[in-house]
Amino acid sequence: MTDDAFALADLPGSGSDRPPEDRGALRLSDTAVARVLEGAARACGTAGPKGPRAKATVRHGRIWASLDVALAWPGPIAATARELTGRVRSETARITGYDVVALDVAVRLVDAPARVERRVR
Repeated sequence: MTDDAFALADLPGSGSDRPPEDRGALRLSDTAVARVLEGAARACGTAGPKGPRAKATVRHGRIWASLDVALAWPGPIAATARELTGRVRSETARITGYDVVALDVAVRLVDAPARVERRVR
């Protein structure tokens, strides 16, 4: 690299010479936030072939969302749903930087896969 190399950020008026509040804003779409919610739910270990589905509304840096997840039955559904809700809420807020005002979680129960007992002959 030569000494005369520069980055676009070095150009006058590109933003580096202005304070952050004057540079503009980043707005995440409802769909992008829904994908973040789904990814956070998937990371929590939801079951089911389709994966979690989310809908989100983003207004003024706040999120109202609904999440449809599948959990394996039998199992501690209430405790798992509470933990999943808390983790999805915190992970979504961390990734987006937005406040999660409401998160409605609908749980579908799916049968846990039957364990196949292996027999040795």
